[in-house]
Amino acid sequence: MKVLHLFSNAKWTGPAEPALNLCVALRRLGIEADFACCPDAGASINKIVETARDRGIEPILRFFLYKHFNPATNFMDGIALKRHLRAARYDLIHCHLDNDHRIAAGAARAVGVPLVRSSYHGMGMPETSALRRLAQGAIRIFEPSQAARDHDIRAMGVAPERAVVVPGAVDVERFDPLRETPDGRRWLGIPPDAFVVGIVARMQTHRHYEDFFRAIRMLADHCPNVRVIVVGRGTKQERVGKQPVRDLGLEGRVHFPGYLDGENYVGMLRSFDVKAFLVPGTDGTCRAVREAMAMGKPIVAADRGMLREIVDDGANGFVCDGSPEGLFEALRRLACDRALARRFGHAAREKAVAAFSLDVQARAVLREYQACLGGGVRIPC
Repeated sequence: MKVLHLFSNAKWTGPAEPALNLCVALRRLGIEADFACCPDAGASINKIVETARDRGIEPILRFFLYKHFNPATNFMDGIALKRHLRAARYDLIHCHLDNDHRIAAGAARAVGVPLVRSSYHGMGMPETSALRRLAQGAIRIFEPSQAARDHDIRAMGVAPERAVVVPGAVDVERFDPLRETPDGRRWLGIPPDAFVVGIVARMQTHRHYEDFFRAIRMLADHCPNVRVIVVGRGTKQERVGKQPVRDLGLEGRVHFPGYLDGENYVGMLRSFDVKAFLVPGTDGTCRAVREAMAMGKPIVAADRGMLREIVDDGANGFVCDGSPEGLFEALRRLACDRALARRFGHAAREKAVAAFSLDVQARAVLREYQACLGGGVRIPC
């Protein structure tokens, strides 16, 4: 089977890594999965291209594939894509973003190649007439949640048999608590016996940091050894992070290491005792939650977006109302019962391996590819 994946962006953000990881996992199953992305990253390094090469994929860079609609470049991409499809003889086109879907829709119809689409909208696609037409034309929509599937069937007119829930995936080998990684606690000077609450989110006003820090103030009054690690950056860092920490008397308890990637990021996750997640950001699929679960960390999540479909309340974490009081009570239960926190952490790791691994996702996608093409492709054991 030969599949062309299109990704209309040059930035390493949102669904870039999930889309690329899916191609890598499909190749491991014997699928000839090609990856085309935008070659123009402006003055910055094109991390998508570099990462693709690092992971053994030479990306196709013959199209513009800009993130936003442009009449001229979309028209030229459509012509070039038709030529490429005819020459390379693909069985399927797999789109990941709105603009590559726009570009591919006409080319797919002209050449007679089925088109499938991954959605990264945790609660369903935006309700626009243009996107509705595109969604209805895809032979499959891979939905990140049941809530998203229900929405897209109801609001976008997607036929139920074409909307399939395929949960987001993470590299459970990379995010493995038993693997040696940098020591985040040592780097920040956090005592080994501290109870560490971690949060990974951009420092923005809508991310409910005010509720989180108020909950931490209450938790610190009950648990003197609590520490907090805030992984992320943003233009509002002073307003939503450092100033509230000073106002609440939490200096010395809250650490701001900023944006982390690579092994430093994995090592920092390993230093958490629990991960808090307040609201989905630009990644509506909440991949950071799955990464922490793969690291064996229990989750305290606000009941927003699709978080309830990821975290099993009372099994691998707690899902609360997101208020300071709700967050405090969930965190207090874990801080005061380390055995419970460890049990939840083990359960989180087990769920991540069973439901969120790249291999599990790739096999689910491959089954749908096979159904789209009428069978005839054996799924490897």
